[in-house]
Amino acid sequence: MRLVVPASPAELLPLQLETIGIKHDQETIDRPNGYPYYHWLQTLEGEGELSMNGRSWRMTDRSGVLLAPGTPHRYEARGGRWLTGFITFHGSSAASIVQSLGWSIAERFQWEAVNDQITGELESLLSFAEAGGDPSGWRYSADLYRFLTRLRTDARTDNRPSMSTRLGRIQGLLDWLEKEFANPGIGLAEMATQLGIGERQLNERFRELFGQTAYAYLIQLRLRKAKEWLPSRPDWTVRCIGEAVGFRDASHFVATFRQKEGMTPDAYRKLYGSGTVSGFNPK
Repeated sequence: MRLVVPASPAELLPLQLETIGIKHDQETIDRPNGYPYYHWLQTLEGEGELSMNGRSWRMTDRSGVLLAPGTPHRYEARGGRWLTGFITFHGSSAASIVQSLGWSIAERFQWEAVNDQITGELESLLSFAEAGGDPSGWRYSADLYRFLTRLRTDARTDNRPSMSTRLGRIQGLLDWLEKEFANPGIGLAEMATQLGIGERQLNERFRELFGQTAYAYLIQLRLRKAKEWLPSRPDWTVRCIGEAVGFRDASHFVATFRQKEGMTPDAYRKLYGSGTVSGFNPK
């Protein structure tokens, strides 16, 4: 067994590593009162079974479970040797971070074999901990956050593909929008054509990934470009910048910018100390 119990800093960090390790022959564990901290357990080889709250989950290759503190559970090997990796952690922001990632008191994850960065991150964190290279605990805190966000993007908690897989399906459209956002003629139909799918399906994909429609994503992209150009191109008028990022007229640009950003484009520009523009028209 490989096990590291890092030093505990005097101050409670946002995420604080308690233990990390690998068990080459996982024994049966029965915790009727749960574990006192968040507990991540994943299968590296073989197969096990985890039971909690009347439910049983098969712990197959490239699967894991995250249990909240105090969650009663039991797990054991099935059909021979079971090689597992584990992380336990707590911290001042642990509960809020886990909740913000959309996970409940017990969450099961599965991921693909291709480019298995979840296992890679666990092994990297374990090797770093074994070297004792972080007595302050802050590096562990950052690495734990990266590990959790890796679970969020690369693993799935239901029958849907992972976020990274779903992003890959629309990446061609996202790249196209980065080049064509200034075209005011782009609409939902043109975006759907880029992926060869219907407009309704396109909006469903964007809502799942970004919480907004595809057209709302385009408007956000145009505003992001405008926020880059307002300070960096002080010789361009607000009207010119609005047109350059794809808005048909200045009034629509100003109204949309004010609604989304809570201030006018001129006010945003002044935040960066830009002087009075000369009225230069790039067209």
